[in-house]
Amino acid sequence: AQVVGILCDSVYTLKAWAESLGGVSYPLCSDYWPHGKVTQAYGVFNEEVGRPERSIIVVDGAGICRYIDVHQLREVPDEEEIADELTKLS
Repeated sequence: AQVVGILCDSVYTLKAWAESLGGVSYPLCSDYWPHGKVTQAYGVFNEEVGRPERSIIVVDGAGICRYIDVHQLREVPDEEEIADELTKLS
């Protein structure tokens, strides 16, 4: 499994954000243009506010989406549930 961060910001913004955190251990995908195309494909783009929902998506080796968790900005995702979903893929 591979963790990928998908954000609707430019590559320059993503680079600055990652640097402000001291780096991140996973690749970042800029879904900037066409705006939100990737997150729309996963069904997590919020048209009303023009940005994706905060979500975790688990995709298997064949590229099939196996799990989506959409949660509020201040809500902490259930790490055990996500780990269980990843275990199912191994």
